[in-house]
Amino acid sequence: MTTSARAGSSGRISGGNFASGKANTLGNQSNPAKINYYAQNNIATNDRMFGNIFGTVDVGHALSLKSKFGFNLLQGSYHGYTPATPEDHEPTNIDGINENYSGFSELTITNTLNYSRTMNQHNLTVLLGQEAIKANFRFEAGNCASLRKNDVNSRYIDDALCDPNSKNVSSSGSKRALLSFFGKADYNYGERYYLSLTMRRDGSSTFGPANRWGTFPAVGAGWRLSRESFFQNLPLQNIMLRFGWGVTGNQNVPFRIIDQFGGSRGETFYDIGGTGSSIQPGFKTTALGNTTLKWEENHSANVGLDFEFLNSRGNVTVDVYRRNTSNLLFDPPQPAAGGSAAPPVLNIGSMRNTGIDFSVGYHGTIGGTAWSVAFNGSHYNNQITKIDGVQTFFFGRGASVVREQNAVRNEVGQPLGGFYGLIADGYYVDSLDAAAQWSQGARPGRIKFRDLDGDGQITAADRTFIGSPHPKFTGGIDLAVRHGNWELSSTVFGSFGGKIFNTQRYWYAFRYFQTNVANDMLTNSAQLNGDCEPLPPPGPGLPSPGYTCPGRLTNPDAKYPRLDNSDDWSRQFSSYWVESGTYVRLRTLQLAYNLPPAIVRWIPAARVYLQAENLFTISGYSGLDPSLPVPATNGNTGDLRDEARGIDQGVYPSNRIITIGISTTF
Repeated sequence: MTTSARAGSSGRISGGNFASGKANTLGNQSNPAKINYYAQNNIATNDRMFGNIFGTVDVGHALSLKSKFGFNLLQGSYHGYTPATPEDHEPTNIDGINENYSGFSELTITNTLNYSRTMNQHNLTVLLGQEAIKANFRFEAGNCASLRKNDVNSRYIDDALCDPNSKNVSSSGSKRALLSFFGKADYNYGERYYLSLTMRRDGSSTFGPANRWGTFPAVGAGWRLSRESFFQNLPLQNIMLRFGWGVTGNQNVPFRIIDQFGGSRGETFYDIGGTGSSIQPGFKTTALGNTTLKWEENHSANVGLDFEFLNSRGNVTVDVYRRNTSNLLFDPPQPAAGGSAAPPVLNIGSMRNTGIDFSVGYHGTIGGTAWSVAFNGSHYNNQITKIDGVQTFFFGRGASVVREQNAVRNEVGQPLGGFYGLIADGYYVDSLDAAAQWSQGARPGRIKFRDLDGDGQITAADRTFIGSPHPKFTGGIDLAVRHGNWELSSTVFGSFGGKIFNTQRYWYAFRYFQTNVANDMLTNSAQLNGDCEPLPPPGPGLPSPGYTCPGRLTNPDAKYPRLDNSDDWSRQFSSYWVESGTYVRLRTLQLAYNLPPAIVRWIPAARVYLQAENLFTISGYSGLDPSLPVPATNGNTGDLRDEARGIDQGVYPSNRIITIGISTTF
């Protein structure tokens, strides 16, 4: 007897159910039409209110007092339903609902006292201030499974509407406070010599009493060379030489000054009384604290030069800087005897950034048309200088881990987030070419890896750095033209020399699961002029005795390795996964018209504009968007996004946005 079901364009089959990949060869993808259908009543809300109130009092004698109160309030909620998926290859037969609520409040009080005085050519401005910030966050979540009915009106966490034993409620929260005292003095003599001094003293509740307070000084100096008599004959104007040095602190680190405890059913709960029917809650140390945790510090120094030329129609700004970051957080691994608790977070790492920023601009007129152009660029070099004094490297965490492989290695002397793997040297040409690594999985048409240590095998010792996500240069051009009431402006941005680790190849090239593949794999994969298949086993349940492989590679420039479902060899992370991240993008293009005030009597002025964003991108990258957002990833040491820079795990491309607007005052 046979049965059949007819599926429509929505993916639903007769009877109102949804079809999916139940067969072994269809993978484990869920039906996207079903996902969208059941998600239509999921509700997420986010509300925000922010603002500030301030007042200024002129005390007299060049003194003024300013007080400001600011607030930032956020509230969010989510109500979602997850359907059962019995039609999937790996079915889930239990549906469920989940809800969460979050609230955040931040209050800021700032008081400043300003003093300003000019005496002949001496100009002095002094600011003294105090600021207090208090922030509270709370998150509550609940879920329940095996609903009696999946009707939208029955989706509540209630014993009568779902399995009471599956009900789970949890909450978390945090409180942070920052108290700051600061002062700043700016002095210049005749607008020729400049000196600026700044001092901050900040106390944060994130740290223990011994290291709660940090002191952060800064100094700046400037010399306007163009005011000196010996520079009067130069073809340059308004020449300014600048120097700056300062220390800043970072308190946005995990709250890990004390030990953390936790536990759950199946982990620390136990039938200590031996009743066979009830369990008692138990707890364990989940994370070790560090009472000596302190501020991360950034020590920076820079030298800059500003000048104008061609009667101040052109201008140039150049800054060279060096930033040393110390007390970076790191969680060195615990010995096996240390238990399952997460290791303490320590201030032991350091990193250096050196670079140059510059901008060149020019403006002029041609007849009745005014125009301007500005070009800005930046180059930097990032280097890890210390991890913990013992380790010289550690592998990436968070989004750098893809299935069983890791794309990143952080090593002293290398940039943070460097890509690490084997070097791909084309494809094996024939059986003789693959003979040395045949027992490891090498075959004609599969990716050939470079044997760096020369031992005849491809091992972890042959891995090396294969690319950096940090661009060698970024730059942009701003163009503007104005004629009468019309204005035309555009911004072009480019990033050059950075690399992208395209982990999407896991799915569309190597088919880690039974997924869709790139549409050019049939025509752009390595081809052999003969077979290369395993010999049939000599009997039921016995392994194949080997391969018959007389074939030879006919297209060494193929885009993909030979189509082979058993090819785990080529899947190893290597330079094959690394692509150029260079691109140029037209970020904005705007056409505007300034309406004369006489058109509408009660509107003194108005500006109508048409703006386009991200109109086009020039890039050789095979993915959707080379300007990858950094995945939001957190770990024991806090924000880990810098370790996953340039890793494409599938992102929605930048939107192309067309805007029509009007701006006015009345």
